[in-house]
Formats: sequence, C-alpha cells, structure tokens
Amino acid sequence: MPKATRKKSTRDLLGTGLSEGSRLERRTHEPHAPSMAIPQVTITPEYGSSLELQQEDWGSTEDGTLRRTRSSTSISSTGSSTLESEDDLLSDSESKGRGIVTLEQLGDSCEVRSWSKLKTFVRWPLRGSLKRKVNWVQLAGHKGSFKSAEEGTILKKLCDNERQCFEKLQEDSLLPFVPQYHGVVESDGQGFLHLNDLLVPFDQPNVMDCKMGIRTYLEEELVRAREHPRLREDLYKKMVEVDREGPTAEEHSQAAVTKPRYMQWRETLSSTHTLGFRIEGIKKSDGTCRTDFKKTRSQQDIIKIFQDFVGGSIVILQSYLSRLTEIQQALTKSQFFKQHEVIGSSLLFLHDASGKAQVWMIDFGKTTALAEGQLLHNVPWKEGNREDGYLWGLQNLIQTIEATIESCSHNNQTVLTPTHNS
Repeated sequence: MPKATRKKSTRDLLGTGLSEGSRLERRTHEPHAPSMAIPQVTITPEYGSSLELQQEDWGSTEDGTLRRTRSSTSISSTGSSTLESEDDLLSDSESKGRGIVTLEQLGDSCEVRSWSKLKTFVRWPLRGSLKRKVNWVQLAGHKGSFKSAEEGTILKKLCDNERQCFEKLQEDSLLPFVPQYHGVVESDGQGFLHLNDLLVPFDQPNVMDCKMGIRTYLEEELVRAREHPRLREDLYKKMVEVDREGPTAEEHSQAAVTKPRYMQWRETLSSTHTLGFRIEGIKKSDGTCRTDFKKTRSQQDIIKIFQDFVGGSIVILQSYLSRLTEIQQALTKSQFFKQHEVIGSSLLFLHDASGKAQVWMIDFGKTTALAEGQLLHNVPWKEGNREDGYLWGLQNLIQTIEATIESCSHNNQTVLTPTHNS
C-alpha cells in the first residue's frame, strides 16, 4: 500500500527510490509502451555499460527515451489459501528481490560492480502532474505478495484459488465492486494476478483494511491442525504478546499452544467475534500507520476509530455508507456469493482530502467454492456448515457507519451551537 508524501525536491520528482548517483540492477527486453503524462527521466550509465531494466518499472516513450512508471500500490491481507492465517504485519518498504525499485546510495569511493552505476537527470519542461510520489506499505498479510506493474496496475502473487474466483466474478453482479482483473502474467519466473491499482484515483489517500466474517480460517485448516496436533512455541509467543492471560496454566508451563487452540482463541479477542468484522490496519495521508486493533471488540470503540479515520467528515461517511449498501444489495443477488465460503476477504476503504471515497471487496485467496448447496452468510457458524457470517458482519458494519454519522452530527452541533448565558 502506498504511502503518499509531498513534493519538495528534485529527488521527489524522480519517483520513489530514485536519487542522484544511485545503483540499480535490472534486466532487458522492454517492450514499447504508450507515452504517459508523467515526468520524463533520462538515465545515463557510466563506464559504457549497458542499462538493464525490468518491464514493470520502466517504459519507453515515442522518442526512445526511458521513463519510470508511477509506483503501483495496494493493501491486502493474505492472498493465498496455502498460507497460514496468522497476522504477519509488514513494513512500509519492499526489497529489490520482491520486484520493487530500490536504489542504493553510492559512497565516496568509485566501486566497479556487476551492475551499472546510474546518474539521473530531469528533462525540462516536465509533462504531467508532479503532485505526488508513492511508496509501498502493506498493513496486513504476508510479505512479498505484490509487485509494481505498468501504469495504474499491480501484480499480486498467483493463488490459483483466487484466480478462479476472479474469472467467475467477471460474469457476476459483484464485478463492479472488485478490482479489475487483467489475467495472469509471469515475472521473474513466478505467476502473478494482474489487477488494477485501486489507489490511482486518489491523491494522498487514507486507507483502511476491514476483514469480514466471523472467522479467518477455513474449516479444512482447523481439521488439518487437529489431525496433526503439535505444540508451537511461536504461536504461544504471539498469544502472550497480545494477552498475557490468554494461555492456560498448562500452556504457560509448556510455553507452547496448538494451532487449533490459537486459531480459535484469536478470533474471540476482536470484533470478528462480536460484530462479524474487524479492522486490520489504517494508514492515513499524514503517514501514520496503525495495526493495533487485535483487542478492539466494541462498536463504540470502532465508532471512535472511524471518526478519527475520516476526520469527522460526514460527507465521506455518507459516501462509504452508500457504497456499502450497494455492495450489500449486490451480494444478495450474486450467484458467486451464494456458492462460495468467503474467508479472509476484506473491504478496502479509501478516501482523500477532496472528499472522494470508495470501498472495494478484495482478497479471495481463501474464498472456496461449495461442492453442493448454498450458504446464507448471516447465520451462526457451526463446524461443518461452512457459514462465514459475511452478511451479518456487513450489516453490523453498516450500522456502525450510521452510528458514526450520528455521533459526528452530534459533535458538530455541540461545537457550532452557541452557548447562551442567562
């Protein structure tokens, strides 16, 4: 997920990670791309060595000069059903090894390396908007899930289960509410889903990832964990980091817990258990980032979080409410939704200072088709019925937004109403 920052210097004009006197290792075979209305950057290698670039980070203009595309960005929970559902919270940068452009500062000495030493120059006049540069930030999920791609799109590590979901969604009533899907591509020998970057329309967006449903693990995961029980010290440490009183006396003495015990305990801590949704993380336009919502359970606490997230803006809250209502209506008509157990999926909330706001359904790595029958999505889960509680959680989320609007209205009245002294 990107972290938008302000434009202040020439380095900012060059895009994320570019600076004077930097190194870059890249490969060739760059196809021609259409000219985009963004700043042009000329790269000049020293020592007469060849310049190697990756397709997803660079393109060529009509006059043959090189340009770097704007960094694509996203926020996501785990995108693969083969991954564990633990909360692996990520940092706000990715490495070159994961396909993100990272240029290292050169020292005073002139070392000759296997890669090229580059100098960067801005060609004037600049074309297009210079209003923002973006960095990567991922609020929840597993590292290395995303790579930048061509302008306005991202690559997400391929999960065949999620690929099948996107292909089915192309003919479903939920299509307007999920990222646009451009098929599967290969990069560095790996497969990726090619998706629209949902942040492109926003200027320095505020971002919230809200995990939907009453559980974030598949029934199959629970069954497998029970079939092969073993004590795990790592899960015990995760448990005591959140709640020292969480483990039993026996678990404390063993300094370990089983995975089924951890999985079910974790869901009882947050509003996943009480409301059917939970906030995974928030990144605001000022760069602040929060992921400390594991023990947030009450609706009143979530109302305060939403108030802070939107800065008390009733207009933004109303936009969110309208979009959530549209999603709710589409879900009741969706054949895809009726025939799938939706686990670990999120709603992505986006808005910026202009008042523009949007909500998207994301993350279908654990969304699993039923062999037969249909789900209601609004009844309690009992092991074996595969119910996920998505609609119950969505209704509670809508009611929470409505309560937040009412709270903000009351606060505004309190501030604006003059005090009359008798």
